[in-house]
Amino acid sequence: MELSTLGEFNLINLMTRDIVTNPAEVVKGVGDDAAVLKVSPNKWLLFTTDMLIENVHFSLSWASFFQVGAKAITVNVSDIAAMGGKAAHALVSLGLPERLSVENIEELYAGLRQAALDYNINIVGGDVVKSPAPLIINVALLGLVDPEHIVYRSMAQPGNLIYVTGYLGKSAAGLYLYQNPGVQVPESARGLVCNAFLCPRAQSKAGRLLGESRVVSAMEDISDGLLAELDKICQASKVGCRIWLKDVPVAEEVRLIASLTKNDPFKWALSGGEDFELVFTVAPQDTIKIQETLNQAGVRYHLIGEIVPAAQGMAVELPDRTLLSVPFEGYDHFTCKEKL
Repeated sequence: MELSTLGEFNLINLMTRDIVTNPAEVVKGVGDDAAVLKVSPNKWLLFTTDMLIENVHFSLSWASFFQVGAKAITVNVSDIAAMGGKAAHALVSLGLPERLSVENIEELYAGLRQAALDYNINIVGGDVVKSPAPLIINVALLGLVDPEHIVYRSMAQPGNLIYVTGYLGKSAAGLYLYQNPGVQVPESARGLVCNAFLCPRAQSKAGRLLGESRVVSAMEDISDGLLAELDKICQASKVGCRIWLKDVPVAEEVRLIASLTKNDPFKWALSGGEDFELVFTVAPQDTIKIQETLNQAGVRYHLIGEIVPAAQGMAVELPDRTLLSVPFEGYDHFTCKEKL
C-alpha cells in the first residue's frame, strides 16, 4: 500500500500501536497535542515535537533564517498551550545542507534564541547532522502543567459552545501572496498577513488561562486549519459540531485581499491553517467565567458554533441556515501534494 493511500493520520495510528512499555508513567500518549507524563503527583510533564522541512513548511525565498528559527519554537509552544501548559525546556536538532554558511546558521539560532526568550524557554541541547538537500529543523519541547489544569481534545460534550481566539485566515492569505507575487493589494493589508504567515505567535498566555479556568472541556491549537482541528476534537470526543459561518472571525484585511484576488476568505479561515490560535469548547453555564477571564487578560475571542451529537456529524451553517456537511480538510503530509 502506498503512503498516499493510507494517509498521514492512519499511518500514525499504524506506527504507534503497542509502543508504550511502562504505562504507569504515561497519563496520555499518542492522540493529543502533546504526550502527558507523570513526574510527580503535583506536576505532569508535557512533551511535544515538531519538524520543519525546507520547501515543505517554509521557503527561504520568503523567510529569513531568523524567522524560520523563531517559527520552529513557536509551533511547539502552541502545542503546549493547547493543553493548558507552560513551555519550559527545548532540544533543537538540525539537518544542515552544505550550501549554508556559518552566518546562515548563526542567524537561524538567533531566531531560536529570541523565541526562547519571548516564551521563557531554555534550549538545553540537541543534535546536528548533514542533510543531503533541505534544511531540517526539529524541536522537542517539554512543558509543565498542574494535573487539574490540563485540557485534552477528548472531553467535548453535546451542548458545549465552540470558541476561537483571535482572527483566522491571515496566515493562509499571506502564503497566497507569497505564492502569487504579482498580486496588487494595499501594503498595509499585505504587511499584516505576510507577518502572520512568517512570524506567528503562539497563544501561550491564553492557553494557560483557559487551563487554569478548569471549565474548558476540549482544546486544540489551529495549526492544520480550523476544520481539521475540530475534526480531531470531534473524533476524540465522539461528537459532531456546527460552525456558524457568519460568526467565524476573519480580519478586514483578509476579506479585502480575498475580494481583490477572487478568493473565498472563509476558505482561508476554515482550512488555511497556521493561524496558531486556539479553538476550545465550554459548557454554556461556564461562558461568563471564560469571557471574564479572557477579557481581563486582553485576549480576543469569538463564539463560532456548538458541539452536537456524533450522529449529526460536522457541518457549517450558512447565514440562510443551510447546513453544509464538511469533510476533513486539513493538511495531510501524504495525501496533499505540497504545502508551500
